[in-house]
Amino acid sequence: MSGIVIFLLVLVAISIPMFIRKINQGEVGLREFLGRYTDTVGPGIFFLIPGVQAVRRVDIREQVVAVPEQQIITKDNVGMAVDGVIYVQIIDPYQATYDINNVFMAVVNLAQTNLRSVLGTMSLDETLSNREVINAKLLESLDRETGKWGIKVLRVEIKRLDPPDDIQNAMSKQMKAEREKRAVILESEAYKQSLITKSEGDKQSKILQAEGDRESQILKAQGEANAMVAVAEAKAKSLELEANAAVEFFKWAAVTKEQLKVIEWALGQNTKYILDSDILAGVSKIFGAAK
Repeated sequence: MSGIVIFLLVLVAISIPMFIRKINQGEVGLREFLGRYTDTVGPGIFFLIPGVQAVRRVDIREQVVAVPEQQIITKDNVGMAVDGVIYVQIIDPYQATYDINNVFMAVVNLAQTNLRSVLGTMSLDETLSNREVINAKLLESLDRETGKWGIKVLRVEIKRLDPPDDIQNAMSKQMKAEREKRAVILESEAYKQSLITKSEGDKQSKILQAEGDRESQILKAQGEANAMVAVAEAKAKSLELEANAAVEFFKWAAVTKEQLKVIEWALGQNTKYILDSDILAGVSKIFGAAK
C-alpha cells in the first residue's frame, strides 16, 4: 500500500510541472486550445492541460532590431554602405503573432526597402548632412506600415552611412583644402587688420602732430600779436605824452609872448622897470629858443 502511495506521489510530482506554466514580467501568454487562440494571460502562474492547451510567449518590452548593412545608390549614382537600428515594441501580441509570420524579420526587410527609397531620392551631400531628416522619414514610414502588425516603431537610427573609399579620400582632400583656405583667409585678414591698425595709428599720430603744430603756431602768433599790441600801446602812450607836452609848451609860449610884448612896450617908453629874476630867466629862455 505504501508503495502505491509513493508511486502516486512521484507521478503527481512529475505531472504538476506539465500542468503549470509561468509568464514573466514584461511578457504575455497567448493560450491556445487545440491550436486555436482562446485568451491572453498576463505575468504569473496558470494551469494548462498538456497535449490539449498550449501557450505562446510574447515579449512586449521595447526591443532593438538591427538592420544589416546594405549597398544603396544615391540620386547622383554614388554607392553607399548603410546600416542602422530600429527600436520597436509589440503593442498587440495577437496581431504580431497571428497576422504575420516572424514580425521582426518583416520589420527589418521593410526598413531596408524604405532606406533604399529614401536615400535614392537624395544626393551624396544631402545624405551626409541630413541624418536626422532620414531618420524622421524612416520612422514615419515604418510606423505607418507596421501598425497593422501590432508593432510600434519608437525610433530609427542610421549607424553607418559611408561612401566608397575613393570618394572619402576626395572628401578628405577637399576638407583639408577648405581648412587651408580658411587658414590663409584668416591670416590675410589678420595682416589686413594689422595694416589698417598701423595706418590708423600713423594717421592719428600725424593728426595729433598737426594739431600740436597748429596750436603752437596759434600760441606763437597770439604772443607776437600781444607783443605788437603792447609796443603799439606804448608808442601811442609816448606820443600822447609828447603831444600833451607840446600843447603845454605852446600854451606857455603864448603866455610868454604876451609878456614880451609888454616888456617891449615898456622899453619903448624909456621907463625903467625892475624885473623879477624869474621873469628874466623866462625871457632868456625865449630869446635863447628864438636864436
